[in-house]
Amino acid sequence: MPAPPAAQAAAASAVASLDIAANAGALDALYPCADGRPMSDNMHQSRAIVKAVSDLDQVARPDALVAADILVYPEEGNPDNRIAPDVLVAFGIGTRSRSTYLTWLEGKPPDRVLEVASPSSARNDLREKRRAYAAMGVPEYWLFDPTGDLYPRGRPRLRGLALVDGKYEPLEERVEDGLRLIRSPVLGLDLRAEGEFIRFRDLATGEDVRHHRESEAAAKRQAKHAKRQAKRAKRHAAQRKVAEARAEREAAHGRAEAAQHSAAEARADREAAHAREEAAKHRAAQARVAELEAALKLLRGHSSDDAP
Repeated sequence: MPAPPAAQAAAASAVASLDIAANAGALDALYPCADGRPMSDNMHQSRAIVKAVSDLDQVARPDALVAADILVYPEEGNPDNRIAPDVLVAFGIGTRSRSTYLTWLEGKPPDRVLEVASPSSARNDLREKRRAYAAMGVPEYWLFDPTGDLYPRGRPRLRGLALVDGKYEPLEERVEDGLRLIRSPVLGLDLRAEGEFIRFRDLATGEDVRHHRESEAAAKRQAKHAKRQAKRAKRHAAQRKVAEARAEREAAHGRAEAAQHSAAEARADREAAHAREEAAKHRAAQARVAELEAALKLLRGHSSDDAP
């Protein structure tokens, strides 16, 4: 039973590593790691390259090589046939450091290359390098103009091309939330131009890939926000505690007033009962006086009758 493709790729990578390690000196002499050309012409180009490598390193598969300005030799025995992509990604060959990319030993061309335009390279990126990468069999070729003034008028700053029957065809673009996005089937990412950089969006999370400085800045912002939230929560808790204490004092005062009112009502009831009792006594006294007066009057009447 044949080995699974992943196992075959791993085995091929291991063999390539052994071949390269065993013949490192001879290979370096025959296929130099430098061609005397600078990595970049200006800061716009170099910053865009560095950021693209950093972002891709964060989301690339564990077996993927992400490299910048490494010489790629597509043909064994022909050291004059070489090309240095600004950024390349190759899956299944491991992350071992390399001086050069020897296609026949790696077992494949890069899966994706990116060229960042500069005044001296823009024309070559659009023509010679496009033909060279197509001949090499690179599945995806991306071009980016960091300043927006290096490609012919009407050309977008960011372009993605897919190899179809030996020729590059533009990858489909779409607009989402006002953003012009191009999806890379090779990388499984959405790409867009943002300022002088390429912004990558992880399809798995739906979030933009952040440069480590952006991640640090975002972490600091989140920490500050959390600190503000904690202070706000603490302030609200203190305010709530003060309000609860005030409510308790007001409730206690209300209870005291209610007790005083109840006591006053009880006292009023007692005083009213006492007044009723006094009134009853007074009425009884008056009745007794009236009774006595009537008896006295009766006695006086009898006395008059008995006189000679």
